[in-house]
Amino acid sequence: MINRNLLDAYKIEHGSIKVAIAGAGYISKGLIQQITLLDFIDVVSIYSKTRTPIIALLKDANLPLSIIADDITEFCRSDADIVIELTGDTEFGCELGLAALAANKHFVVSAETDALVGPVLAELFREKDLIYSNMWGDEPGLIKHLYNYADVLGFGIVAVGKFKGFHDSFATPETVLPWAEKSGQKPTMITSFADGSKMSMEMTIVSNATGLVADVPGMHLAEGTLEDIVNLLQLKKDGGILNRTGVIEVVCGVEPSGGVFAVITTDKPEILHSLSYYKMGDGPNYLLYLPYHMPGIEALYGLYVNVVEHQSIVRPSGAPVSDVITRAKRDLKKGDQLDCIGGYDYYGEMTGAEFSVEQSALPLGLAIGARLLVDIKKGDPILFQHVEIQGHKDGCELRERFNEMVLENRPLDTRDIKRANLG
Repeated sequence: MINRNLLDAYKIEHGSIKVAIAGAGYISKGLIQQITLLDFIDVVSIYSKTRTPIIALLKDANLPLSIIADDITEFCRSDADIVIELTGDTEFGCELGLAALAANKHFVVSAETDALVGPVLAELFREKDLIYSNMWGDEPGLIKHLYNYADVLGFGIVAVGKFKGFHDSFATPETVLPWAEKSGQKPTMITSFADGSKMSMEMTIVSNATGLVADVPGMHLAEGTLEDIVNLLQLKKDGGILNRTGVIEVVCGVEPSGGVFAVITTDKPEILHSLSYYKMGDGPNYLLYLPYHMPGIEALYGLYVNVVEHQSIVRPSGAPVSDVITRAKRDLKKGDQLDCIGGYDYYGEMTGAEFSVEQSALPLGLAIGARLLVDIKKGDPILFQHVEIQGHKDGCELRERFNEMVLENRPLDTRDIKRANLG
């Protein structure tokens, strides 16, 4: 965790960690409130396309309105050490990522932008010795933590992933409204959780950081319990559901539903004996899990790691391995303009990056606002040739490099993963 000696030395030389936050939503609120409790980190700039929620957020946290930036240029010219993008808007996320790069700022990216163009942005930031990272406290960072822990101890990785309480690919803001009202979040955000778009982006981030893949397109999404996960996530020949090991999976129905996990294995008799003695189970597969994730609260620990230790929490480690494609939630008609992630029109599905590029599948992060050139049936994939993309200039250009990286098929060096991301 936090090395107080290292942090104190940083404070003597540089002062507090200075953070610029883009966005005024649910996670931003929690993060800013948490930052105000600490003496080693400060919010020095904040930006959102709409000022009203920012003003309310800053007043609630007793922070000065003078830190509100009028535009991205002013935002990135602040004396911040690191920029964190919490909007979920991929068009804005790509623009901000490139602006942060130009301003020589470290960059913490949203899941939406990371899943869309993360391998490309990571390459660009790495070239300038700047940190590109997803956040600590959200599922990808915590899954990567479990992966690193198991890997450095020499265990084999059977599967990593998350627990999920509910999944319906065709969920809409209307069907999830009771849960949105209860949680105080936007219905579209809750829909993106329910329809699998968010989990597909999160698991794609994990895939691009570890080289692990979905066993089948979209993952199995099997129902399970905490007690039977090690039996469920094993090879079919051993009574499980997997075609291979070293995969990413989401298990539905497990409580606590906000948890993340790694199923690990060993064939060493002495280690098997020790794990039995430590009450980890009969083996040879064992479950490691965290029963929670708290991104709005825990994210600031990641900012410490990014700035003071100059490490990423989780980032792509080479060419894209996985991608998130777009499927229709309902029968769509030529001329329709697609709505947002978590809306009524489409959902995201995790698949292999090579398959996505070969099929010219429309990535989820470019779907918003696209106009259909053909009819699309419910459940069918939406392809590039089916749409006219609206805006997304930076995103489209970065995706060109994404496609090149996939076609170049550069191998992922797992030795580099260990060196770069143990943190």
